[in-house]
Amino acid sequence: MERIRVYLENLKQGLQIDVLREVGRQYPVFCFLLVFMLSSTILLNRYLHILMVFWSFLAGVITFYCSLGTESLLPNILFTMKPKNKQQEQQELFPLGHSCAVCGKVKCKRHRPTLLLENYQPWLDLKVYSKVDASMSELLELVLENFVYPWYRDITDDEACVDELRMTFRFFASVLVRRAQKVDVPSLISGKMMKAAMKHVEIIAKAKQKVKNTEGLQQAALDEYGPDLHVALRSRREELLYLRKVTEMLFSYLMPPKATDCRSLALLMREVMVGSVFLPTLDFMADPDTVNHMVLIFVDDSPPELAMDPPSALVPFLQKYADPRTKKTSVLKLELKEIREQQDLLFRFMNFLKQEGAVQVLQFCLTV
Repeated sequence: MERIRVYLENLKQGLQIDVLREVGRQYPVFCFLLVFMLSSTILLNRYLHILMVFWSFLAGVITFYCSLGTESLLPNILFTMKPKNKQQEQQELFPLGHSCAVCGKVKCKRHRPTLLLENYQPWLDLKVYSKVDASMSELLELVLENFVYPWYRDITDDEACVDELRMTFRFFASVLVRRAQKVDVPSLISGKMMKAAMKHVEIIAKAKQKVKNTEGLQQAALDEYGPDLHVALRSRREELLYLRKVTEMLFSYLMPPKATDCRSLALLMREVMVGSVFLPTLDFMADPDTVNHMVLIFVDDSPPELAMDPPSALVPFLQKYADPRTKKTSVLKLELKEIREQQDLLFRFMNFLKQEGAVQVLQFCLTV
């Protein structure tokens, strides 16, 4: 009996019954016509020359539908053309490029390049409540206290490098807030999160049928995923490596322009964000108690308690947090007066401003 069950399991995996079931669920009309044509061909094999006309028509319809469909289990043999949303493209942040102030394009060759302040100061016109700002400042300060200061204080007491980290954190958080404001939360929950949750529930239900006790349920669920198991779920080390890779990919969208050119700063930011922010946050969100608590909050119909305290005032996002702690001037810092007096420095400075699209600022200073 055990051999028969193993043979049936191997046969099921070989025939890919789950894939066929999913195809039948997604294309019920086509599957019904296919079964009907197969049965008609077997029963009416004398009229095969007539049935070939219907077979050709059915094959043409299926090929045409699968080749033009955007969401299909079968491979798409044509390129999917999707029109770009110009309004959304203009509102997007471009940390690595310049957006033309006339036409709004990123790489405009027609108009004169201008400096887009949003790329360098994304916190402009971004205000939050003072209590929220204080909580964010406290959180980021705890990250520095636990991850940077324990080894940084052994090297030097200069706060210049830490001030630069604070400014980078402010830039990172500001871009993240701006991008989060553009996310369509209802479509994200209904389109992606619900599908992933239902898929997970289905996997757990299948795993429960294979095990008798709850001790082996986790391993059975992981085995049920098979090759679809996410790489971050294989081990703690794989999860850490995956988060590091994702963080490096996000740097080009969330970091200041040309900040990733400094390899040491990029590595330091990556380790700080992965070890102190992303990994603990994901562990907290994946905790069963947290998940159950969030589900109870969503399904609870009782109205929330009324706030007794008046709303706090709006303040610029993380302005106090990013204020420099050190008052010492760097020996490498040059004043504009010194640059104007030396022609070689002025020439290099003008070339830099041309790349940044801010030559008019220097022209204004020289004119005044």
